[in-house]
Amino acid sequence: MKSLFFSLALISIFGVACNHQEAAAPLDAGVIPDSVLKNLSIVPVTSEAITDVIRLNGKVQANESKQAKIYALASGRVGEVKVELGDYVKQGTLLAEIRSAEVAGITGDLSAAEANLNLAKKSLETTQDLYASKLATERDLAGAQADYNKAKADLNKQQQLLQISGGNNSNYYFRAPISGYVITKNIFSHSEVRQDNNNEIFTIADLSSVWIMANVYEADINHVHLGDTVTVATLTDPQKTYVGRIDKIYNVLDPVNRTMQVRISMNNPNNELKPEMFATVEVKTRSARPVESIPAQAIIFDNSKNYVVVKKGKDLVIKPVEVIKRVDTKAYVSGLNEGDEVVASSQVFIYQALIAR
Repeated sequence: MKSLFFSLALISIFGVACNHQEAAAPLDAGVIPDSVLKNLSIVPVTSEAITDVIRLNGKVQANESKQAKIYALASGRVGEVKVELGDYVKQGTLLAEIRSAEVAGITGDLSAAEANLNLAKKSLETTQDLYASKLATERDLAGAQADYNKAKADLNKQQQLLQISGGNNSNYYFRAPISGYVITKNIFSHSEVRQDNNNEIFTIADLSSVWIMANVYEADINHVHLGDTVTVATLTDPQKTYVGRIDKIYNVLDPVNRTMQVRISMNNPNNELKPEMFATVEVKTRSARPVESIPAQAIIFDNSKNYVVVKKGKDLVIKPVEVIKRVDTKAYVSGLNEGDEVVASSQVFIYQALIAR
């Protein structure tokens, strides 16, 4: 290390850097001590597509295809609410019940329809006997049959109404249509429920898979594509990441914040991703054509321009480059060819020695 420091010091005192950046004469590598050459990092120039990372802000949401929203189909007074927000329920579980005058009315109509059907049936049977004995006309028989059919249809209607409402007698029941977690609850014991309320009473969601909804700023829209690989992290555990792909692009901009939403469907077997969590989404993008790539540390910035030290055979020369983009430890440049070898260590000292000659 002492030998390396001493040798670099000798190189650095060849002269001071010139303010102009004209091509410097090649420096024969043979004049550099072996102790310096052995410690130089020489890296070949590679040609590859530019890999970039776009960071988006997002939020976890329940998968709409795996959730059920429950609305009130009858008005009434709430009795006991059986579940709380965040509870896991199985399909068919009783969530809450209300006492409803509307359900009581439907039950009463059902009883009336059943009585009417029994009466119409007996009337039809009597008319059929009279018709067989030629004591009733064909018209009488047709009328009795029509009354029976009407009574039967009315009963069927009332049965369907009661089945749709989910009630019985004067009670109306909220039951879980699917298995999942209660993620919305807008009902409380002893409160009133109205049928014309547009808000859902419960939302049950299966969280085995969730959606990440991310916002893409207008300037990045052309860099985000369907199928792009993304990495998702949350504030709960920033060190843990989840890998997914963009499976939906909503091609509409929000006029207020000028963003477009994209969707990432994520498997969530351990329920670590919970609805309303904030998420950071990193999208990896690649350029259409390959570009020369070198380590970013190899670039020397001097007099508002960028340079690298290139090894050609036994010579070391300075070459100006144009930096297209820097991504992490890589720099994508123009002005070099694939296969060129650049100096990626102690390049500043060698550069100063070259321009001082």
